[in-house]
Amino acid sequence: MLQKVLEEQGGYYHLDTAPKTIAAQEHRTAYGSDGDYFSKSSIEDMVEGAYELMHDNDPDNYPSLY
Repeated sequence: MLQKVLEEQGGYYHLDTAPKTIAAQEHRTAYGSDGDYFSKSSIEDMVEGAYELMHDNDPDNYPSLY
């Protein structure tokens, strides 16, 4: 519900930049502990998402990764 308000309806007008939800890719739910690899966001996805927000806010100090 919060994601819909913030990202789709633009309810972030008091923030410096738009928020971004970092989630796992769409897939079928796994039944074992080895399924956590696909069910949870990876560290790389989280770092790239945070860096993208920093780049949007201050592109001079944080150049684009790609």
